[in-house]
Amino acid sequence: MRLLFIHSDPFSYRVTEKTQFAEAVSDETPESAELRNALVVFIAAEKPDEAYAEEVAERVSGEIVQVHRKLGSEWIVLYPYAHLSNNLAAPAAGLKIIRGIHEKLAGFQVVRCPFGWYKAFHIAGKGHPLSELSRMIEIRGGEVDRSLRGWGREHPVAALCQRFREAFLSLGLDEAINPAIVEERHVYMQYGQEAPLILDRVYYLAGLDRADIGLSREKEEAIRGIVPGFDGADELRALLREYKEAAIEADDFLEEMARRLRITGDQAGDILEKVFPEFRELKPAPTKKTLRSHMTTNWFPVLRELQKKRPLPIRLFSVGSRFRREQRQDPHHLFESTSASVVAMDGGLTMDDGKKLTREILKKLGFRKCSFRVKETASRYYVPETDTEVFIGCGGKDVEVGNLGFYSPAALKNYDIEVPVFNVGFGVERVAMILAGAGDLRALVYPQFYEEASFTDEEIAALLRTEREPQGEVLRNAVGAMVRGAVEARNTVGPVEVELYAGAACGRDVRFVVFNWDEGKPLMSMAALNTVLVHDGNIYGVPPKHDVRMGDKLGEVYEKGAATGLTFIDMMVKGFAAEVERRMAAGEKGPYEERWKIAKRPNQINLAIPSVVYDYIEGRRRNIRVGGPLFFGLKADW
Repeated sequence: MRLLFIHSDPFSYRVTEKTQFAEAVSDETPESAELRNALVVFIAAEKPDEAYAEEVAERVSGEIVQVHRKLGSEWIVLYPYAHLSNNLAAPAAGLKIIRGIHEKLAGFQVVRCPFGWYKAFHIAGKGHPLSELSRMIEIRGGEVDRSLRGWGREHPVAALCQRFREAFLSLGLDEAINPAIVEERHVYMQYGQEAPLILDRVYYLAGLDRADIGLSREKEEAIRGIVPGFDGADELRALLREYKEAAIEADDFLEEMARRLRITGDQAGDILEKVFPEFRELKPAPTKKTLRSHMTTNWFPVLRELQKKRPLPIRLFSVGSRFRREQRQDPHHLFESTSASVVAMDGGLTMDDGKKLTREILKKLGFRKCSFRVKETASRYYVPETDTEVFIGCGGKDVEVGNLGFYSPAALKNYDIEVPVFNVGFGVERVAMILAGAGDLRALVYPQFYEEASFTDEEIAALLRTEREPQGEVLRNAVGAMVRGAVEARNTVGPVEVELYAGAACGRDVRFVVFNWDEGKPLMSMAALNTVLVHDGNIYGVPPKHDVRMGDKLGEVYEKGAATGLTFIDMMVKGFAAEVERRMAAGEKGPYEERWKIAKRPNQINLAIPSVVYDYIEGRRRNIRVGGPLFFGLKADW
């Protein structure tokens, strides 16, 4: 599946001519539309999608929702567009998938353009960094659990890493995975006199020194206190010697001790703890290995090896972590960040070529403009007049997002490289901050630690659910008919009793009725048909739309709020049926009934609100208003 997203304001289309595969225009697929603030999704279903229509629809709808929420668009337009692929799915299969996507976007304002028609359209992209995006969705056998009802939210940095990869690959660059552990000597080879200053910012690695641990007579006696009759001193000495010589892995030591000495694992653990305190007293021994602080540190040895194995030009990229010993982790500095780095070893490259490549990369990420500034003080591994910073305009100021230049011939000579090498590297988190409009690197990368809980109305709506539902297939399938029966009889004057279901369940015959006990009153009062909506962080139970004036406060809730798909009567019937099912399974005898007068709390209508949502609503002084008059009852007899 291939997708092209355009954030357009306005957008309009009209059908002009049908093909042999044209579907009928209808309210669901109007022949024309004019919309403001629309996310237009051009869609091309491909051959491999045919075998996984449901999974593709699930994945694509999740992708659309994520982009829609990021943009804050009002409308979603599904536009079949065959020109995105030369490996199209059969028309019937493509239409099935697009219809599936439409179904999964229920609750959003969606216009689906008719399939199989030529159309004239007018589109006006808004021009911000996220206004033009592309996605390629691939589903392979076993990749998706069919039980999943949606896709999780991607991390903005991980998502941007993938976009960088796609941009690099589309420009013909080959991907490399570079090691994160770098020998200290490479920093000296590349930075020369500047190396000590660079090394001051890196993390050195250390390992525990495997001390020479002996087995004295006193220790043998101590072991006999744990293992009576112990006679495996020679085997234990050999094991300790192998540990010292690293012939045995540390995490295999206890298991190997228990096996060789023919003792239990608990006994081996006691011996280690009580007889050999030397293990607890081991101290880290520093090494000359460091954690990578610059992706550049990798490229020199990589290119030295590849020049022996590949013809020029060699064009590579790598996306990975870098580690810097900052004085502190604050809104602008992290101990670990991500680099998206490119090198090109090619004798014919110029700085203009390098800048052009940089612009092409950023354009694929949605940035139309960037600027370059030569650094006054160049890094030792760059040719001084080429060491250049890359900036993107954001919020009225330029933000540095990368660095480019040609590697110094002196540094290259240390690796026997005589061909010029161009490098450009981007700070992924910096770019992600611009795209997300964030101001704190910590909150962007580690929201679980630094970001306060925040939910959109749509997210709250998606988290609300029915607290109790019947688990058995019979009652679960009967709930819909029971709800319809209650709604149809809602105006019947009481006292009255209306049968909703009679049949077998849980191995017994059971009968459900809805009833009212008030003389001259309708079977159910008005709140029974309320639906649950979320607006501006508040949860409301509001009357059916046809009973609401669109100009008043409730009208605004309907027009701007997020739908949950939950109604009072549906939740209450499900909760009652679940309780009857529980009692029948426990062997209790009927009848059983519940009566409702005025609902004041969510649990009275069987509405479950997660605690994190409760805390969020209370912390922002929002409201949960799901009450109202009900005045009806449900009864079951078995």
